[in-house]
Amino acid sequence: MKSQIKKTAITACFALMSIVTLAQVRPNDNPPTPPAGGPGEMLPRPGRNRGGLEGGALKVLTSLNGKVIAYQTNDRYIYNSFTLQNGSQVITVRFPEQLGKQLMSAAAKGKSVTVKGFTDNGPDGVNVFQMASLLVDGTQIVDTPPTAPVIPVNAQPGTFTGKISDFKRDQGGAIRGLNLDNKIQVDLPPPAIEQLQSLLKAGDKVKVTGIKEIPPSGVALETGAPTIIHPETIEINGQTYLLR
Repeated sequence: MKSQIKKTAITACFALMSIVTLAQVRPNDNPPTPPAGGPGEMLPRPGRNRGGLEGGALKVLTSLNGKVIAYQTNDRYIYNSFTLQNGSQVITVRFPEQLGKQLMSAAAKGKSVTVKGFTDNGPDGVNVFQMASLLVDGTQIVDTPPTAPVIPVNAQPGTFTGKISDFKRDQGGAIRGLNLDNKIQVDLPPPAIEQLQSLLKAGDKVKVTGIKEIPPSGVALETGAPTIIHPETIEINGQTYLLR
């Protein structure tokens, strides 16, 4: 009798151990919900941001009528805006750079035009009227994406020398490059300016290797605009510095 009880107890013990083991390894059929922002978060659908708004706000177009007063350039000597006499108001109209030649030819100074567009904040914080299309003499000029500039794959940097006549500065007065005495402008990255500023003095001769900037098709440059160089090296007082 005792032997039978002992066998029954051992069998029950093994059965209990099996149940415990199965409970430990059995997969969880209901995994916990991942925390917000974690790997399980559902991503927004394409075209929407996290706030649920469509990417890129819609612009309401309005029309302006008036006469072209004058064309203006940006800090890279590229025409990208004109002033418009709209009644008693003078309004600055900004347009895509690649339309410069076409606009200056078709809508010259004094021409009456109708401009469709929207008010936007310019890079200098001043509100401007951004052109979407312009009608002049029955011809409509529309804002279209620019074509990529054709740059030879094997383009080699050239060598340019000259004396520093003054410094190119941004609207805040910070140095952004060098103006040489032979109508060459050398763009300099901010880290290079920080390290080289104490070595750069008006009248000093420099030698630069770099790529000459070639404007895309359709861009109109200011008469007498300098040649802009994107430098790779610059030599100052016999010492050469790598800028890339």
